[in-house]
Amino acid sequence: MSELCNYRPISLTSILCKIMEQFIRDYIIQHFLHSDLFCKNQFGFLKGRSTMLQLLHIMEKQTAALENGGQINTIYTDNKKAFDKLPHRLLLKKLQSYNLNVNVIKQIRSFSVIKNKELK
Repeated sequence: MSELCNYRPISLTSILCKIMEQFIRDYIIQHFLHSDLFCKNQFGFLKGRSTMLQLLHIMEKQTAALENGGQINTIYTDNKKAFDKLPHRLLLKKLQSYNLNVNVIKQIRSFSVIKNKELK
Protein backbone atom coordinates (compact mmCIF):
# COMPACT_ATOMS: atom_id res chain seq x y z
CA MET A 1 0.00 0.00 0.00
CA SER A 2 1.32 3.48 -0.82
CA GLU A 3 1.87 6.16 1.77
CA LEU A 4 -0.49 9.10 2.08
CA CYS A 5 2.43 11.58 2.23
CA ASN A 6 3.29 10.71 -1.40
CA TYR A 7 0.10 12.37 -2.63
CA ARG A 8 -0.11 16.09 -3.27
CA PRO A 9 -3.22 18.23 -3.02
CA ILE A 10 -4.79 19.26 -6.32
CA SER A 11 -4.93 22.99 -6.83
CA LEU A 12 -8.02 24.16 -8.64
CA THR A 13 -6.97 27.58 -9.83
CA SER A 14 -9.29 29.75 -11.89
CA ILE A 15 -8.49 30.60 -15.50
CA LEU A 16 -7.86 34.24 -14.54
CA CYS A 17 -5.29 33.18 -11.93
CA LYS A 18 -3.56 30.93 -14.45
CA ILE A 19 -3.37 33.79 -16.97
CA MET A 20 -1.97 36.09 -14.27
CA GLU A 21 0.60 33.44 -13.34
CA GLN A 22 1.74 33.35 -16.99
CA PHE A 23 2.12 37.14 -17.08
CA ILE A 24 4.18 37.04 -13.88
CA ARG A 25 6.31 34.16 -15.17
CA ASP A 26 6.95 35.95 -18.47
CA TYR A 27 7.88 39.14 -16.62
CA ILE A 28 10.33 37.30 -14.37
CA ILE A 29 11.92 35.45 -17.30
CA GLN A 30 12.36 38.70 -19.24
CA HIS A 31 13.80 40.45 -16.17
CA PHE A 32 16.29 37.63 -15.61
CA LEU A 33 17.27 37.56 -19.31
CA HIS A 34 17.65 41.35 -19.49
CA SER A 35 19.68 41.41 -16.26
CA ASP A 36 21.79 38.41 -17.35
CA LEU A 37 20.86 36.45 -14.22
CA PHE A 38 20.69 33.00 -15.85
CA CYS A 39 23.96 31.08 -15.95
CA LYS A 40 25.04 29.38 -19.18
CA ASN A 41 24.25 25.98 -17.63
CA GLN A 42 20.56 26.82 -17.04
CA PHE A 43 18.41 24.55 -19.19
CA GLY A 44 14.67 24.06 -19.27
CA PHE A 45 11.99 26.76 -19.10
CA LEU A 46 14.01 28.91 -21.54
CA LYS A 47 13.68 29.23 -25.31
CA GLY A 48 16.61 27.60 -27.06
CA ARG A 49 17.72 25.78 -23.89
CA SER A 50 15.51 22.72 -23.64
CA THR A 51 16.17 19.78 -21.37
CA MET A 52 16.78 17.69 -24.52
CA LEU A 53 19.55 20.11 -25.51
CA GLN A 54 20.99 19.74 -22.00
CA LEU A 55 21.09 15.95 -22.37
CA LEU A 56 22.85 16.26 -25.74
CA HIS A 57 25.33 18.71 -24.24
CA ILE A 58 26.12 16.36 -21.35
CA MET A 59 26.40 13.36 -23.67
CA GLU A 60 28.84 15.26 -25.89
CA LYS A 61 31.04 16.15 -22.88
CA GLN A 62 30.93 12.60 -21.54
CA THR A 63 31.77 11.09 -24.92
CA ALA A 64 34.76 13.43 -25.28
CA ALA A 65 35.95 12.53 -21.77
CA LEU A 66 35.74 8.79 -22.49
CA GLU A 67 37.50 9.18 -25.85
CA ASN A 68 40.36 10.96 -24.07
CA GLY A 69 40.73 8.16 -21.51
CA GLY A 70 38.85 9.92 -18.71
CA GLN A 71 36.14 8.58 -16.48
CA ILE A 72 32.64 9.74 -15.64
CA ASN A 73 31.30 9.91 -12.09
CA THR A 74 27.59 10.56 -11.67
CA ILE A 75 25.34 11.30 -8.72
CA TYR A 76 21.60 11.04 -9.22
CA THR A 77 19.17 12.94 -7.01
CA ASP A 78 15.40 13.04 -6.82
CA ASN A 79 14.03 16.55 -6.39
CA LYS A 80 10.38 15.86 -7.14
CA LYS A 81 9.19 17.42 -3.88
CA ALA A 82 11.86 20.12 -3.72
CA PHE A 83 9.43 23.01 -4.19
CA ASP A 84 7.25 21.67 -1.39
CA LYS A 85 10.20 22.10 0.98
CA LEU A 86 11.31 25.52 -0.33
CA PRO A 87 10.96 28.25 2.32
CA HIS A 88 8.71 30.81 0.60
CA ARG A 89 10.12 33.64 2.71
CA LEU A 90 13.60 32.85 1.36
CA LEU A 91 12.31 32.77 -2.22
CA LEU A 92 10.68 36.19 -1.81
CA LYS A 93 13.86 37.70 -0.35
CA LYS A 94 15.87 36.20 -3.20
CA LEU A 95 13.53 37.77 -5.75
CA GLN A 96 13.93 41.12 -3.98
CA SER A 97 17.72 40.81 -4.19
CA TYR A 98 17.39 40.48 -7.98
CA ASN A 99 15.61 43.87 -8.07
CA LEU A 100 12.33 42.41 -9.19
CA ASN A 101 9.43 44.85 -9.28
CA VAL A 102 7.84 45.22 -5.83
CA ASN A 103 4.33 44.75 -7.24
CA VAL A 104 5.34 41.46 -8.84
CA ILE A 105 6.76 40.28 -5.52
CA LYS A 106 3.50 41.25 -3.81
CA GLN A 107 1.56 39.20 -6.38
CA ILE A 108 3.80 36.19 -5.75
CA ARG A 109 3.47 36.63 -1.99
CA SER A 110 -0.33 36.61 -2.31
CA PHE A 111 -0.08 33.03 -3.63
CA SER A 112 2.34 31.87 -0.97
CA VAL A 113 1.80 30.70 2.57
CA ILE A 114 3.27 33.96 3.87
CA LYS A 115 0.44 36.45 3.91
CA ASN A 116 -0.11 39.73 5.69
CA LYS A 117 3.60 40.25 6.31
CA GLU A 118 5.32 43.16 4.64
CA LEU A 119 8.65 42.61 2.92
CA LYS A 120 11.37 44.99 3.93
